[in-house]
Order: sequence, then C-alpha cells, then structure tokens
Amino acid sequence: MNNPSLAALLDDDREMIIANLNRDRALPAAQASLEKAVDRVMYRYTEQAESELLRDSAQHILQAMKNALPMIDAVGEARAWKRELPKAKQRGLRMTLWPSLLLVLGALLVIASVLAVMISGKLTGALTFVKALLPVALGGGALFWAGVLAARPKRKKNDGAEEDVRTEYLVDAEKAFHVLRGAMLLADGQLERIREESAAEAQRQAESRPGGGVSGEALDLFSELLEAACAAGDDAARESAAAIRFYLHNAGIDAVDYGDGRDAWFEFLPADRPGTLRPALVSGGKLLKKGMAAR
Repeated sequence: MNNPSLAALLDDDREMIIANLNRDRALPAAQASLEKAVDRVMYRYTEQAESELLRDSAQHILQAMKNALPMIDAVGEARAWKRELPKAKQRGLRMTLWPSLLLVLGALLVIASVLAVMISGKLTGALTFVKALLPVALGGGALFWAGVLAARPKRKKNDGAEEDVRTEYLVDAEKAFHVLRGAMLLADGQLERIREESAAEAQRQAESRPGGGVSGEALDLFSELLEAACAAGDDAARESAAAIRFYLHNAGIDAVDYGDGRDAWFEFLPADRPGTLRPALVSGGKLLKKGMAAR
C-alpha cells in the first residue's frame, strides 16, 4: 500500500487549521496551532508507512519542520500599541543635606545681624548699618539657594521617555496554511527521493545476488528434494514440494515446471509420457539450476 502524500494529509485538515489560526492570529498562538497540525500529519503518515525507512525519514523531516516553521513569511498585519508615560511632576520640597545646611546658615546670619544691631544700640550709625547689611545679604542668599535646591525635582534616567510602543504581528491564516503546505510538498519530494533510492538499492542487491542469498549447495539440495517429491507423487510429497517452493519464492527463486518455450531450462529424458521430473530454479528471469523433464 502506497503512503498518501504529506500534502494530501494536510489538505484533509485544511478547514480545521484555518479555523484555529483565525481564532488567535498572534504569532505564538499561530505557531502552536501549526505545530499541532504537523503532529497530526506525522501520526497518520507513520501509521500507514510502507517501510520502516520511510516512517523514520518522515518523522525526522517533520520534526525538523516543526522546529523551524517559517512563520515570518505568513505575517499579514502588524498592530502598534502606544502607551504614554506620565511626565515628571513637580514634587514638594525635598530637604536634603545641602538645602538644610543653607537654610540653617541663612537663618543664623539674619538673626545674628539683628541681634548685633540691637546690642550695639546705635541704629543711626552708618557703620553699624553696613556691618548689619552684609550678614543679612548673605543670610538671604543662603535662604534663597536653600529654597531652590529643595524645590528642584529629582531627575530620573527615563525622564526623556514619554511613551512606550509595542508592535504585535498578526498571521494571515490562508497565507500561513499555504506556507506550511509548501513545506509539506518539499518534504514529499525528499521522501520520494528516499523511496526511489531504497528501491534502486534493493534492485542492485537482487541483481548482485540472483539466488536470493541461497548458496549453490542449498540449491542442489532443494533441487534434489523437489525431484524426489515429483517421483513419489503422494500427498506427503506434494506438501513437501509446496513448502520448498514457498520457501524458495520468499528468497526470490521460482521453481518452474516444464512448458512451451522453456526447453533451454531443462534436460530431457525419453519417456512414454511428458512431464516435469525436476523443476528448474529461476530468479529474475535468470536460470540458476536446470530442471529435468520427460518427453
């Protein structure tokens, strides 16, 4: 029985495969669906394999196909999803080390200048005013920078990224099926080549061993046994002759009785009645051992 082709087995499941692909067109789901389709084809093909060589070869080829499904060629649509990220917001005051130090220093300078003026009691003196002005100015500057540092937002490494873009590739169901079918056709070609090489090798071996591997001594023995069975002519002899013929046939050798056009395969003895005294042994149309006939 000849195996159906891999492509034909895949065609049997075409509607189911396309329905599964349309159910979820994302690349991971589509690849899983096609891998299951390959598994179904592998199971049915190996069940009907005509030889162990073809069964093993099909398993290796289909397993390699599963591991390298050409899904990118079946992409029919791409969707881009964009998610905007919130921009950096102004946060409250952050009193870290430097703003705190500057705040304390500014406050001390302002308080010290006020206390200095009050202690001196000479508010109308120009020199006292100048002496008080410098600490006040320094204190005010310190307070200003303390506020600037405390209010400055903390920078992050991803402050520049304001959006997140994600692309989703969707499979075209019909295109994916045809891509897989093309791979099955290539696999069928490889299996056909393996079948032809196996048949050619079997033919070469048969031609190199026309006796089916049976030695010359064994052929002589079988020929003598067939001759004895023909001479006996009883039921037991006929059963023995049938068993020998069957064994030789399985070995690629036919035990041929005398008939028209077969004179070259026989030796003849004169007799009142013509007939086969010993069958000729022939393999592939080539004579291995002559028979004997009466005429």
